[in-house]
This record gives sequence, structure tokens and C-alpha cells, in this order.
Amino acid sequence: MLNKSAYIFQFLPLSLFSIIAFWQPQTSNQTWLVAFQVSALVALTQLLLIAKQKIVLSRLILSANLYLIFGGLASFFQQWWYLQLYNTLQESAIFILMIIIAMTTMIFSQNSFIGINKSAVKDAKERDNINRKSVYLFITVLVSLAISCIFKGDIAISVAAPLVVLALFQRYLSHPYR
Repeated sequence: MLNKSAYIFQFLPLSLFSIIAFWQPQTSNQTWLVAFQVSALVALTQLLLIAKQKIVLSRLILSANLYLIFGGLASFFQQWWYLQLYNTLQESAIFILMIIIAMTTMIFSQNSFIGINKSAVKDAKERDNINRKSVYLFITVLVSLAISCIFKGDIAISVAAPLVVLALFQRYLSHPYR
């Protein structure tokens, strides 16, 4: 996970995307393209800096950054089909990426979906507890996806509130291991 001083900056790329894409008096396709390109560069920079420090990145932040990077690449290379997919899915796309990251990390990663290194924990019961907490977070992502689909288009309810809840819940679940 990110250290405490970097914790405040973890959602910087997604926040930057939101500011550019949504807080303009007039939004347009060009605004969205710029938002994806700028935030993708910031997200990529953030991922590279964290990788260099060998910090276990929050899986939620990884998902958000991949969402932005894929959108930025599609924008840069004019892959309109991919951007149309994002347009169709709207806010749900970020939660779909979270589900993919969750399944991948729960199956293949020693750092689990909640970002705790299970190989460093000697007690088998505690490793099972970490796995259970990863499943809880995964279920919360599924609920967030459902909320995002139900409230599609309402940014505050469909993506902002679920992301805040997910970030707080992940922090709560991983707290005993920090």
C-alpha cells in the first residue's frame, strides 16, 4: 500500500480526469480526449514512481489508473471503438476493471486484493482471514458495479460515492496489517 504521505495523492489521476472532463462549462468529445490523455500521463507516472519504490499499490488505485491509461491510449491512437465502449459503459467501466484486477490478484498474487502480502504471514488462519477480507472487498466492488449501473450518468452516486466507500473499506480491512 502507499505510505501515509503518498496516501493523499493516490486518487490524483482520477481527480484530475474528473476536473478536466466534468468541471468545464461546456463538455465536448475534445474535452474528454484531453482529460484521458492528461490523466493517463499522470496515472502512468504515478504507477512508475510507485513501482520504483516497490510499494504494494492499492488494487483500487491500480484499477483506476489502468482505466485512465487505457482511455488515454485509445484517445492518443484514435481507437474510437474502445472509447465508444467506455461511453456505453460510462462509470461502470472502472468497476469492471476492478473486478478483473480483483480476480487476478485473488488467484495469482501473494499480495491479495486488499494489498496484504500473505507470504509474510506465517499463521494459516490469518492468511485465510486475508483471503476472506479480499472476498469482502470483491463483493463490495460487485455492489459498486450494480450501483453504477443503476445510477448511470449521475457521477456523484454512480462513481464518486462508491469509490470513496471502497477506499475506506479497503483501508479498514487492511488496517490490522499495517
